[in-house]
Amino acid sequence: MAATMQLVDPKGDVLLCFPAPIAESVESPRGKQPEVEPWSPAPTSATCSRVDPTEDACMPLPTTELGLDAVHEVDEINLRVSSSVLCLVSPVFSAMLGSPMAEGEAFRALDSPRPFPITLPEDDGKVFAILANVIHHRADAIPFLPATADLLSLAGLVDKYDCAPALMPYGVLWLQRAAERREDPEYAGLLGRCNLLLFAYVLDLPMQFAQLSWDILLMHRQLLKDETEYGLELPIPPDHELLRHDLHGEIARRKARLRREIHNALMEPVSKVTTQLAFYGPEPETRPTCPNAALAIGNYMALLDFYNLSPWRPQYETDSFSAIITRALDVAGQARDNPMLFFEMCTRHRCACDSMQYGDGVHLAKRLALALGGAWSWKLWVCLDCLKTGGEDRGNCRVKHW
Repeated sequence: MAATMQLVDPKGDVLLCFPAPIAESVESPRGKQPEVEPWSPAPTSATCSRVDPTEDACMPLPTTELGLDAVHEVDEINLRVSSSVLCLVSPVFSAMLGSPMAEGEAFRALDSPRPFPITLPEDDGKVFAILANVIHHRADAIPFLPATADLLSLAGLVDKYDCAPALMPYGVLWLQRAAERREDPEYAGLLGRCNLLLFAYVLDLPMQFAQLSWDILLMHRQLLKDETEYGLELPIPPDHELLRHDLHGEIARRKARLRREIHNALMEPVSKVTTQLAFYGPEPETRPTCPNAALAIGNYMALLDFYNLSPWRPQYETDSFSAIITRALDVAGQARDNPMLFFEMCTRHRCACDSMQYGDGVHLAKRLALALGGAWSWKLWVCLDCLKTGGEDRGNCRVKHW
């Protein structure tokens, strides 16, 4: 096992130590091996990542390499950092090193050129290195785009050490880059999006949080019973340690509303026409049904049924909201010139269409395109400010919504 020390600040006066987790036994792919005498090679020196190649402040940490097939090789990580920077960005470290706590007393009493060690056994050293490089402005050592699991771990560190403002600029940049990875399952999958959502939640980024919640909502299915991870359940538990508000409840309410909006848009061409045919004008019960309208409506419903856009079709229930909107817009575009979906007022005496003010007639596919034309801008997202305040300060939300 090797110990790695990274000089985030070559002249730093604090050494953050992240002990390697307890090694897990693994079985050799060749099966169980016969017992042999253990061997112990000579200790090797620690590896060291330097900021300045000429810097001599790296302290070798002796390590012992273990036998083959014995343990997972997990590095111990040590970060040399500046206490001033830590205290400036984190009230937790400021209290730890500046207050009468044991660490603070020992730190102030230190009279040695060696940095003061602080052991953080519960933290991930590799992820903390990202945080340390950001707050020390080491741009060349900051990853272009961390994995979503690392961003979630980073959110945990930010929450633990209360240093969200220091990471906010890079948080915005990383989320912008992640949004461009539309074809990468690491960032476009449901689990990845949920990790990014928690990251935006902890860093208090309302625009990014709103967009991610909308993306996640579009990935949900219409399904109301036997919910799956793409139905209502999110891959993050409601009692997640970083969640302090009812995110799952808000997603469920937005899902129900989006379901109604899509259903209303699909049925709007038919419902509006049938309503006017039935109730517009005097004595509606004495008027015969318009054959032109009935034929066009029948063709429209058959079209929805053929493309699995009818609410009673099984695929309609199992497809995601995004898939249904996309398919409906494609159907509306392809059927814009279909004469079987068009009708105009007939010449029958006292027909139900006599009083309809449609002028040149009605094309149901065009009405569908009009009803769904703004679907991608409905933005039934979860507002971060409303989530955190319970909607008490709705007028002052940083992201406008309806």
